[in-house]
Amino acid sequence: MSRDPPFWTVPQLWPGEVVYIIGGGPSVLSQDLERLRGQRVIVINSSVHVVPWADFLFFGDWRWWNEPDNRIAVANFKGHVVTTTKMRTDPKVKVCKKTRPPGLAIERDSLMQLWTSLTAATNLAAHLVGRVGAIIWLGADGKITPERTHHHKPHRWPHKPGAYDKHLKDLITIVPSLWQMGVAAFNASPGTAWVNLLPLIKLEDVLEGRLAA
Repeated sequence: MSRDPPFWTVPQLWPGEVVYIIGGGPSVLSQDLERLRGQRVIVINSSVHVVPWADFLFFGDWRWWNEPDNRIAVANFKGHVVTTTKMRTDPKVKVCKKTRPPGLAIERDSLMQLWTSLTAATNLAAHLVGRVGAIIWLGADGKITPERTHHHKPHRWPHKPGAYDKHLKDLITIVPSLWQMGVAAFNASPGTAWVNLLPLIKLEDVLEGRLAA
C-alpha cells in the first residue's frame, strides 16, 4: 500500500531576521521591488512571475498549480516551493499540513490556511524567523481597484464579492499568534483597507532601518 510522504518540516533558516511577503494586491505596482534583492523574500502565487528571484514561493490553490504558465514558473524557480495542497506531483514542491483557523500553526510541519494564502505564507515566515524576527507584508491591500484586481496578470477564475471579508476574518486570528510566537509583523501596502489589522509602515522605512510601529 502506497503512503503519502511525510509533511515537510520548516527549518528556522532566518532566526531573528526580517522577511518580506509579496501578495497580489495592486499597491505593489507603486513600490520598487528591486530594492528587495538581497533581502529575505516570500512570494505568493503569481507574484513569482514578478519576483522570480525570491527565496520562497508559496501557493495554496490547486487551480493555480494547474495553469501551464505557473508550472513553468515553478520549474524555473531557484528557491523553495511550498504548498498545503496534495494535488500536485512535482517532487520539487514541499507539502506542509494544512490547519484551520483560528490562529497560526505552532507545529513546524503545518501552516494555517482557509480563505487566503496570506495566512499560510505568514505562518511559513514565522517558522523561518522565529522569536524576535519580523514580517513585512506587501500587496496585502484587502481590496481591488477599479482598474485591476492584482499587480500581476489576473487569474482566470473571477474575483468573488465578499472574498476580502473572509480573508480578514482569518487574518484577525493570526495577530495574537504572532505575538505569542514573538514575531513582529507590519503591513507596508500603500492604501490598504486593513488599517486596523497590523501596524502600517512604509517600505522605505524598513529598508533604511526605521522599522517601528
